[in-house]
Amino acid sequence: MQGKTVDITTVIDSAKFVGLPLRVAILTFFIMLVDGFDLQTMSFVAPVLIKEWGVDRSLLTPVLTASMIGMALGSFTLGWLGDVIGRKKSYVVCIVFLFVGSLLSAYCTNLTNLFIFRFITGIGLGGVTPLAATLISEWTPKKQRGLAVTSVVVAVPLGGMVGAAVAQWIIPAYGWRTIFLIGAALPFVFFALAWFLMPESPKFLAQRPARHPFLAKELNRLLGEQRFDGTETFYVEEPPAPPGNWIATLLSKQYRATTLLLWMAFSFNTLALYSFVNFLPTVLTAAGLPLEASLQGSKLFNFGGFFGSIGGALLIGLYGSRIIGSSLALIGGISTLLIGMTVLAGAGSSTQMLLLIWVSGMALNGMQAFLYAVGAHSYPTFIRASGVGCAQAISRIGGVLSGGVAIIVYELGLAAGHFFYIVAGVIVVVVISFFSLRTHIFGSRQNGPGTPALAKAADSA
Repeated sequence: MQGKTVDITTVIDSAKFVGLPLRVAILTFFIMLVDGFDLQTMSFVAPVLIKEWGVDRSLLTPVLTASMIGMALGSFTLGWLGDVIGRKKSYVVCIVFLFVGSLLSAYCTNLTNLFIFRFITGIGLGGVTPLAATLISEWTPKKQRGLAVTSVVVAVPLGGMVGAAVAQWIIPAYGWRTIFLIGAALPFVFFALAWFLMPESPKFLAQRPARHPFLAKELNRLLGEQRFDGTETFYVEEPPAPPGNWIATLLSKQYRATTLLLWMAFSFNTLALYSFVNFLPTVLTAAGLPLEASLQGSKLFNFGGFFGSIGGALLIGLYGSRIIGSSLALIGGISTLLIGMTVLAGAGSSTQMLLLIWVSGMALNGMQAFLYAVGAHSYPTFIRASGVGCAQAISRIGGVLSGGVAIIVYELGLAAGHFFYIVAGVIVVVVISFFSLRTHIFGSRQNGPGTPALAKAADSA
């Protein structure tokens, strides 16, 4: 095959989902578990800090949203960095931020320091998910791509579920600082694993001719045979990168509608999701539930995300992302509204309320996973990490505004149930914006002409 040109997409799609692609999926899954754990540690310790430090709930709100601000910065910078220096190196940088931020949080003594350290943690959190979605989508064959991305992103709520279970045991026995120490130890372990075991994206390597001999070796490992000898010219069959910077490309005529709708869907789903993630234990304790029961609600919310993400991904493979994702978001809005009604009716500890929390977690966490899958599907290689990272960065505006929902409830003296009414209204925007996207993943049982032109261009990446 000397002197031949090789389309990297064809090679990836012809491979089996074993070896390197499976390793990437498994490794990123466990790193995303850590991401989900570190993401929610502050919400687990918040009710204890309110009592131990004698602070008002409203004063803790900025600290609870500090990681969202950091995530906005991390999503922009580390997503862009992934397109410049490589997905793997940028991914490892994310893990370093998780380690440093969590370790410093364990030793803080005031809200100001805790805000700064959670901000540092957030920078790492911001880059982990878009880079994971990019790496997986670029290593996985087309048939398994959507399910693989969704299955890995679902590790975030699972990490939160594990964290809530650990917090129920650790905090009463060893104190809240131990939660942050665990959140630092886990990234330290995965830093080494990612550095030695995580392969670089083949599509990133294909865009750098000097790395083609190395890419040939990686592809031989992927295929389990010596098909390439390093003299080939590898390329990605997709539209060439246009002149100008990446943000101008994202907002160009070709990608503008997709970009803006993704930003809207990401932002409002993140607002709703992190209203639950950051404030559910605090709101439930304000409604009269004990700490253990409040953490149980948080655990069920995250546990529901597993079923929403995996079950939804399987249905998307059959019926496409538009109808499945939009329907799931609508179910989430209805269940969130019913939680508010249940709390106001004074049935806060009932099985009914916990079931509704599980359904809301299924919907909101599932939608978050679908947004990453559809986002990675919507852009070509040269701006995929930037596009998904930018969408996540914009979404952190919603994460920060989730603190505003809590402030509105606290400052106006509203009952805890009204918190869920506001969140339910936010989810309506998610349904509309997600349904309006033109770059949806088409399912195998859908009738019609196929994937729209814009999605085809992205999928060829």
